[in-house]
Amino acid sequence: MNVTSRQILKYKIYILGLALSIFLFKPLLAENLEIEASGFLEWNQENKSYNAMGDATATQGRRTINADKIIAFYESEENRNITRIEATGSVKFNDVSGSGFSDRLIYEMNTQTFTLTGNENYFESEELIAKSSHQIQFDELNGLLLLQKDAMISISEARKIEAQMLKIELTDDGDINTINAEGDVKLTEEAGRVAFSSSAFYQVESGNVTLSDSVVILGDKNQLRGDKAIINMETGYSKILAGNENKRVTGKLILGASN
Repeated sequence: MNVTSRQILKYKIYILGLALSIFLFKPLLAENLEIEASGFLEWNQENKSYNAMGDATATQGRRTINADKIIAFYESEENRNITRIEATGSVKFNDVSGSGFSDRLIYEMNTQTFTLTGNENYFESEELIAKSSHQIQFDELNGLLLLQKDAMISISEARKIEAQMLKIELTDDGDINTINAEGDVKLTEEAGRVAFSSSAFYQVESGNVTLSDSVVILGDKNQLRGDKAIINMETGYSKILAGNENKRVTGKLILGASN
């Protein structure tokens, strides 16, 4: 069988890429990054990257990424610290912060930021479940979670907030601190009551959700409408307010009758 110089070169690149992907020269998170693939591994010096194709897996400490294709970019030939990881196609990931899946994932080492992009993005931790149909971005250093388009965050089995944009601020322990919701907001409480508004702000410490602009609260057979409402997620207490002196709170309250 004839072996061309191109085939020999590709074979050398494969072997070298395999060796270097196992030991990536002092990565920024102080742990070695290991990359495996069922298709091929390639060291691309021109693009300063290591490429893994076909059922690829990247592992660093307790962090694992699986995808059809994974590319790990390094800083320079003199400094091969990994700066960014890109994964595409049936992406799944798991680490100490949580787990999830998407069509595409980008992880920036310097900022420790995950960005999930695709038609179905999912992120789950011990404290929450988050979904969106465009993008989920998680800033690990600053504890910020941003969901864009058809976004949903589930705080418990029956309590959730849906909106076009959700910005979640986390505590140092990974618990939810505050939630900002904008656009087509829908709040579902554990008791089954549902509230709608244009925007909402949830502060976990107080338990209060403040809904603003075109607020509607539906519960059992009751309906309340106003420009602003405050709902306590712990006690179920709610108050709806008119926006100014020229507006009124409207609604329908159906009271139980005793025999």
